[in-house]
Amino acid sequence: MVISMYYRKLKYEFHNSSDLKVKYIDGIEIIYLESLCSSNRINEYILQNLTLGNPYHLLKDKISGPSVLYVTDLSLVPDYLFNGYAFISDGKDMIVCEVKGDLYRSINPPLSETSINGPKDSFNESIIVNMGLIKRRIRSKDLINEDYILGNNTKTKVSLLYLEKKGKKKYVRIIRKMLKRIHMDHMIDIENLQKRLSSSSFMPTILKTERPDRVVRSLLDGKIAILADNSCYALILPGYFIDFIHPEGDHYVKNVNVSFLKGIRLLCLLITILLPGLYISLINYNQESIPMKLLLSFQYGRDGVPFPSSFEAIFMIILCAILRESDIRFPSSFGSSISILGALILGDAAVAANVASPIMIIIVGITFISGLIFSNGEMISGLRFYRFFLLFMSILLGLFGLTIGFILCVLHLNSIEVLTEPYMFSFIPFHKIETSRRNS
Repeated sequence: MVISMYYRKLKYEFHNSSDLKVKYIDGIEIIYLESLCSSNRINEYILQNLTLGNPYHLLKDKISGPSVLYVTDLSLVPDYLFNGYAFISDGKDMIVCEVKGDLYRSINPPLSETSINGPKDSFNESIIVNMGLIKRRIRSKDLINEDYILGNNTKTKVSLLYLEKKGKKKYVRIIRKMLKRIHMDHMIDIENLQKRLSSSSFMPTILKTERPDRVVRSLLDGKIAILADNSCYALILPGYFIDFIHPEGDHYVKNVNVSFLKGIRLLCLLITILLPGLYISLINYNQESIPMKLLLSFQYGRDGVPFPSSFEAIFMIILCAILRESDIRFPSSFGSSISILGALILGDAAVAANVASPIMIIIVGITFISGLIFSNGEMISGLRFYRFFLLFMSILLGLFGLTIGFILCVLHLNSIEVLTEPYMFSFIPFHKIETSRRNS
């Protein structure tokens, strides 16, 4: 039979894959991938209808299912099989029926963007489910999604979402061109796409989120969202600097309280990048700026420490970075205990052994506690670069070097562009409407 020959051809193309199955019922051939399909749906949509002697003449009318399509090109059949379809043929007609299995986890609360207020659902690895979480909130015909297939081996489905009346056409055109120019062998997760779309700066320019409400709010603000199959995160473009210090939970709090919290976050931002350099500048170069009693206290705390304060600061900052990485990589049931154990024992042992002074432990501790207020990994890495840069400038030139370094950091932030927009948009240049909208 020609059909059997085609099955043997598929077996050869799939290198005799064990999950490629075939069934024959009254001269009708059914081919599917067992690992991607649901046996219950195959029985319900296909086998029962064929064994009950359905009176319809056309093969498509005999099969019931959510998606039944005619096949005109046999070269497309492998793509259908990998997407959870079953190929059905009676020698005359060829159709495919969607019978994919439920290979995705349920909708769980967000893990990396937790919030006391607001909804408690998050994306999972199904692009269909993620799209439904967004369209459940935006029930408008203006919500447009354009689909792309990326990855020569993975053939991952990617969706570009925007609102027709609110989304800026300039953003859509730029991102559409970027997606069409991307050629990669594999796209396992949306982070592979994020690397291709990001700017060359070490500061994050694309917001990655697992919260559907944040994506919806960004779409309503005129931004663009990107979803990818097999990824529990969405990308929001453009991502401005203010977006990374403004969590979604702020939208469910009174504006007065949010303004205060934003001030605290900006203060923490300055502390986490400036404090080590400021301490080194004052203790090494500009001691006249410190009150005498405080200076004597600093000097008394450093008695017996054989290393210069600059080396001491670099060593402790690197040590804290190692502890933080071990906390992230370790299983959640052990991570916190390991970091607390390392901080307490190593900190106490370093002071007892005169390797580090107590004031340096306090300075580094405040620096890292202030940095913990930011949850975005790329933001933390960018702040780490600024921290080391300002520290080295302080080691070289004291307060003068710290001031010059801080000015260079501000100039760098203002030089970054995101989709032809300034990275510091809504502040520089100041945009009253956008700023008030983010506070609302």
